[in-house]
Amino acid sequence: MALTEELPIYRATYRLLNMLIRATQDFPRFYKYSLGTRMVDVCLDMSMLLYKANNSYEKVELIKEFLSKFSILQMLLRVCAEQKVIDTKKVAVFALEMEKIGKQATGWKQYNEKGRVNNENKR
Repeated sequence: MALTEELPIYRATYRLLNMLIRATQDFPRFYKYSLGTRMVDVCLDMSMLLYKANNSYEKVELIKEFLSKFSILQMLLRVCAEQKVIDTKKVAVFALEMEKIGKQATGWKQYNEKGRVNNENKR
């Protein structure tokens, strides 16, 4: 089992967290303490779920929870973009990082679901 910090999905999520922290510092006060804080908290939760999933034999449920948090973060970023709290260039950068994370999480989930099915078939 690889160290969590070495996983590409963890590194991408960590980069996203740092990007969010920097971006939310420039938010107007109302958005900083509502959307900004919420986005950082969700991203921190995502990082913790990656750590738990990497150290667990039952990864699928944790990855599903990660993907649920990921969807919430996507929605919050869309709201920020629509409210023009984040400029278009930053939204594009966030979108690219989010796409990487989404693909990796979905692939990890599918891989572990196949492993679960194969293990059940061997019994």
